[in-house]
Amino acid sequence: MPEDKVEQLLSAYLDGELTQADQQRVRIRLEDSDETRQQYGELMKLREVTESMSFAPPPEGRMEELEQRLSVQTPRRLGWVFFLLGAIALAAMAVITFATSPDIPPWRKLAISGVGMGFALLLASVARQRWLELPHDRYRGVRK
Repeated sequence: MPEDKVEQLLSAYLDGELTQADQQRVRIRLEDSDETRQQYGELMKLREVTESMSFAPPPEGRMEELEQRLSVQTPRRLGWVFFLLGAIALAAMAVITFATSPDIPPWRKLAISGVGMGFALLLASVARQRWLELPHDRYRGVRK
């Protein structure tokens, strides 16, 4: 019997998962081979050590928090990325169409562009201010 087959059978023998014929083959091999007996002894020690190990349970609510974070936040962030990319693409197409349209008089283009640029600058300044204040926001960690 090849050595790799013996190692697989030893583990299954220790777990009581072999057929009667394979159990007999392993018993015969254990009787005949010192090396196989040594491997079996090592497997038994390993099993005893792993069975006696104890693991501390995770803190209360930690697993739920991790599951919530993974199942909700990741798709939500991905949704925001797709939404923003699509909105930017649509806005770029609208600006290009607006700027190249021969039907709109130049003075209307300037007026509409001024309103759009003003809105964009206001939005950018508010976003920048929020971004700079974010590390100092004392209500940041407060939950509902």
